[in-house]
Amino acid sequence: MSKNILNRDSKKLLFILNPVAGRKQYKKVLPEILQSFMDQGYLVTTYLTQSAGDAERYAALCGADYDRVVCLGGDGTLCQVAAGLRRCGKDMPVGYIPAGTSNDFGALHHLSSDLVQAAQDAVTGRVKAVDSGRLNDTGFVYVAAFGAFIATAYATPQDIKNALGRPAYFLDAMRELPRIRAEHLKITADGQVYEGDYIFGAITNNITVSGVISLPEGTVDTDDGLFEVVLIENITTLPELGDVVYSALTGDFISPQITFLHAREIIIESQNGLDWTLDGEYHRCGPRAVIENLQRSLRVFVPQDNNQGIPLP
Repeated sequence: MSKNILNRDSKKLLFILNPVAGRKQYKKVLPEILQSFMDQGYLVTTYLTQSAGDAERYAALCGADYDRVVCLGGDGTLCQVAAGLRRCGKDMPVGYIPAGTSNDFGALHHLSSDLVQAAQDAVTGRVKAVDSGRLNDTGFVYVAAFGAFIATAYATPQDIKNALGRPAYFLDAMRELPRIRAEHLKITADGQVYEGDYIFGAITNNITVSGVISLPEGTVDTDDGLFEVVLIENITTLPELGDVVYSALTGDFISPQITFLHAREIIIESQNGLDWTLDGEYHRCGPRAVIENLQRSLRVFVPQDNNQGIPLP
């Protein structure tokens, strides 16, 4: 039985659900998820996304009418909902139930992999403010990346990734290299210019990139107003390949092919534009990409025992 009796004065919760997230494991516990919202006195409206961009459109259209917005899906769903709330002018933290294939953002911020527990935390947790980003006019939560590994990293099912293990999975991703054309880029990071032929780049606020590249330990601060930037130049020899593999798997960037830096604004100029992934979602950008860090612009609910949270008023 619900702990709280719903009435006309009940708080309203908008639940945006991506029905194809992950392996649809949420279906087994959906009643318990909804009950956890009702137990906190919320009258729940559930919206199932049906096409790309639906989560952002619905959050923008209806978010201002609700006391709490919670989404279930992958990191791309979180990105869309946060963008939609910004569009409607609602300054509201987002409750996030990570149910995608990678869930990098949820892992970084210690969100529960138990969907029911994550739902409870989304309505009883603490607020944490973290940096997010913008590529030209398009927002993202924690990573914008281009080049090698991207298609494989986000297309491969999580159970296959788990079975292969990170070293084997990385080597599998490296098979893309013969099919990848290095792009000649001019990259300006907070005024410092780098120019060369690159096969990969990531601007991120996470400890891993694409599930295969580890960043050096202790280098990521999620609310300092700076992105971590990883750039990999073209690989032409086996020794270069070996150094890149070692660096990527260990986070010890010994490879001279890898440039690692921190920056608030990154401008990437190419001849014909680049294919990007923003939080795992495909994005095409023209010859000039301006990536900006939006410090502490995203507020999410995290478990009460997360000591980086902010007490609710």
